[in-house]
This record gives sequence, structure tokens and C-alpha cells, in this order.
Amino acid sequence: MTKKTIRGLVAIVVALVLLIAVVERTDDTGPATQDRTLLPELADHANSIQQVRIFTANADTLTLRQVSGTWVNSARDDYAVDIGKLRPLIVALAEARIVEEKTSSPERYEKLGVDDPESGGKGTKIIIDGEGFSYAIILGESAQGNHRYARLADEETSYLVDQNPGIPAAASDWLSTDILDIDSKQVRSVTITHDDGETIAIAKDTEDQTDFTVLDIPEGRELSYATVANGIAATLSALKFDDVRKAIDGPFETSVVFETWDGLQVTAQVRTDDEDTWVTFETPSDIGNQLSGWQYQLPGYKKNLLTRRWDDILKSADAD
Repeated sequence: MTKKTIRGLVAIVVALVLLIAVVERTDDTGPATQDRTLLPELADHANSIQQVRIFTANADTLTLRQVSGTWVNSARDDYAVDIGKLRPLIVALAEARIVEEKTSSPERYEKLGVDDPESGGKGTKIIIDGEGFSYAIILGESAQGNHRYARLADEETSYLVDQNPGIPAAASDWLSTDILDIDSKQVRSVTITHDDGETIAIAKDTEDQTDFTVLDIPEGRELSYATVANGIAATLSALKFDDVRKAIDGPFETSVVFETWDGLQVTAQVRTDDEDTWVTFETPSDIGNQLSGWQYQLPGYKKNLLTRRWDDILKSADAD
């Protein structure tokens, strides 16, 4: 079994030094230009940032922080952050230049969206902390397409700046959502076992066999279509999650075992809490240990593939 079979989570352990790679190459234009940078010292501190907090009017405070060199999301039990989403925000703030000065009147902040969300305003407040430094900026409405209004939280003057960074709205949007990527061509068999004993097994006899065979079809029934099992085998291909939480102990309703031609075994266990479905994955520790201890919400079609029953893949018993 090679590590190429499972891709995704190994890419999330990235040092913050990557965040500032662009910034360090941009500004050689001298003191006069530097004076127009909104946060002129942020680029110098970027490699030392330890925490980024984001406040909005309609959401809980989001805290992204470094733990042992990895950026994690405190709102999701310290699950790994997608550095590709954090990096552009830091770079944009470090590169942001003042286009023009705007209002200094608090009564007019709301119009630009630079009123403090911690005081009921509609702006987006970002606090960047590290040892010996802290920056607090409030981003307001977009303007002129790629510009944005902004104000330093402890200053009265607001500005139009030449950056308009995208900021994911939900806590889960900041996460690295890749889980597994096992192509169906690598899969030899899949067995779905429900807690009431209903079991569906699919398999191939040879690697070059085109379609999976459904084993032990109930007498008098037939497949809804010949390739119906192929979708089940492809469940782990480019698998991403919608949300994640620390694993909670409790019974599972469905257990699904995938076996590949080169000996890998992946077990998915499915449970439902209220109306939410969560999936736990067990994989070999050398290539999937970052999945251990987590439960994932999957896109609906992937969850449905994991929980197939006979009635989902067979023609109606009353069909002619």
C-alpha cells in the first residue's frame, strides 16, 4: 500500500512562514510608499502571528490559532485550518494600501460598514496577535470591485484600501475539508452492514473487471440497473466533508468496510444524532492517523452511498 492511495490531510500541516512569502517580495518602493500602507509593520511580524480572531455581527467569534506549528480552528475542536484560505487574508492585509481617506465621524461608520461588530456594528473585525504585537482592523463594505473600506479599530479615520480579501462566512468554511481519495479502480470489495443485520456486499473478481458484482441478491429480485454498485465503490473518491466534530462515543447504525487490491482496509461507521448524520473513519495509522478521533458530516449523496439498502439498489418487488 502506498501513500499515494490516500491524499488530503497530509497537506494541512503547513508553517505560517508560507503566509508571507508573497508579501516579502512586494514592497521595495521606499519610505514614501510605505507611508501609505494601512498596516506597515504587519509584513515584518507575519511569520510570528500566533492567533487570528474574527468578529462579525451575525456569527460567533472565530479563533484561528497555531498549535505546534499547525493552524487550527477553535470553533471546530481545533481541527486543522485550510492554510490556502488563511494565507490570502494575511497577505491582503499586509499589502493593503490607502487609496483615499474617508470619514472620521462615528455617525457615518455604518454607511461604510466600518462600525465595530463588538458594539453592534455590521463590520468585520479582525484581530491579529503574536508575541509583542497586536493589530485590530475593521473591514467594511466592498467598493469599486476590488477595493474595500477599512478602519483601524482604535482610530477614528476610515479609509478606502486597494484590497478586498474574501473571508469565509462559517466556521466550517475555514477547514481543510479533504478526507480521503481512493479511486473505485483501486477497490476490490465493499460490505455494508446495518445494525438490523441487513448486509450488502459488492466485489470484483479481477482488477480489470469493469463493473462490480452485487453478491447474494435476494431471490426473485434484480438490480435496478447493471452498474448500480459502481457508485458505492466510488464513495471514497475525492471525499470531502461539510463539517467536523470530535468523535462522540455511541452506537453506530451502519458499518461499511472498503478493501483495496493492495490490502488497504478502510472502515466507515455511520451514526445519526437528532437529524444529523456523522461518519467515523478507521484507516491504517501510518497513512490515516489524522482521521482518528473525528466524526464528519458528508455531502448528502456520499452519505446515501454509505447507507445503501437492498431497496435502494433493486427494482421494486412488485415490478413486472
